[in-house]
Amino acid sequence: MRARLVLALAIGASISMIFLAIPSMRDGTSAWASLELPGMAAALLMGPDSSDILSLVIFGTVNAVVYSLVAFVVILAIP
Repeated sequence: MRARLVLALAIGASISMIFLAIPSMRDGTSAWASLELPGMAAALLMGPDSSDILSLVIFGTVNAVVYSLVAFVVILAIP
């Protein structure tokens, strides 16, 4: 169970960083841009006064957790 959780976290973090690295994702012109929504919403809740680094960390962490949950469910479904 622990190995599956670690694998899901790694998958979620990888997906989150890939989305962060694609330039068209960041400016909202991509059809995939809505997949960034959980992390983007959390980063924007910090307000415009927060630092860019803190916003990126929050964005990456929230997206990684959200995508990890999905990956974990999929991994659990595989016998």
